[in-house]
Amino acid sequence: MFDKKQPTVLVVDHSASNRAQICDCLNQLPDLRVIAAGSGRQAVGFFREQSPSLVLLDLALGDIDGISLARQLRAIERETGEESVAPWTPIIFLSAVDDEDVLARGILAGGDDFLRKPVSEVVLLAKTQAMLRIVGMQREIYEAHRQLQTIAHLDGLTNIPNRRHFDETLAAEWKRCRRADAPLSVVLGDIDFFKQFNDIYGHPAGDSCLAAVAGTLYDSLFRVEDMVARYGGEEFAAILPGTDGEGALAVAERMRRAARELCIPHERGVGGLVSCSFGIASINPDASSLPQELLQAADAGLYAAKRAGRNQVGLARS
Repeated sequence: MFDKKQPTVLVVDHSASNRAQICDCLNQLPDLRVIAAGSGRQAVGFFREQSPSLVLLDLALGDIDGISLARQLRAIERETGEESVAPWTPIIFLSAVDDEDVLARGILAGGDDFLRKPVSEVVLLAKTQAMLRIVGMQREIYEAHRQLQTIAHLDGLTNIPNRRHFDETLAAEWKRCRRADAPLSVVLGDIDFFKQFNDIYGHPAGDSCLAAVAGTLYDSLFRVEDMVARYGGEEFAAILPGTDGEGALAVAERMRRAARELCIPHERGVGGLVSCSFGIASINPDASSLPQELLQAADAGLYAAKRAGRNQVGLARS
């Protein structure tokens, strides 16, 4: 099993002797993995499966020309890249022909540099090291971007998704359930008498209470497609795609029991403990309905639960 963090160079050349010569040269570099392909088809397979850090690509292949293959590799990157950060793998063309028109077409196809064959070992090693340094910096930027994206979608106190992520997920799941003619349910809940909890025990204790409740609500969801977020203040909201009202009721009851079983003391709470009330609503999204209507229905269910005494679940159908 190869280490995906180890720099990898893919050498693509139809000539076995050329491949061997280039690979022997590159193997002088420490901590570098070198793989070789003798055809365009084999190169595409290696590119998909092993995500090389750099491609050295001969222009004259038996089954496809190098420029066309470069276009294919760039297309694969676009397919597999994230929405905001596309991957980039440097491609260096190898050619025995010094032709400016070929050079221009290669760059336009997605190539990054050219080396004239026969390749100088000194130049090959220098170019490889330079490109790998750039790839390393790019991956550091990608990782920083990924971490920022994660932070942007998490609530800093509870470490569960925030309102922004909830809104984006609800919009996406609404469209998906509408296309599939599937039910979509939401659960809205909040901590009962939370203002009084803060007044009695102080805001640090309130923050700890919020984090504990958030954690147990998160653990109450068993399916990967379900999500719970901090909706605002002491309010939480869950999205349950493909779940009808009966299923949402079961999930909300599980969340209610989990919050109660934390056994956090609250002298003005229900029975002397922290508890949560929930409202649920379910719908099969269609052209005549909006996500806001589903949220309003769940909110009505939440207030019904509070009017009925709290520490319970209210159901509203939309």
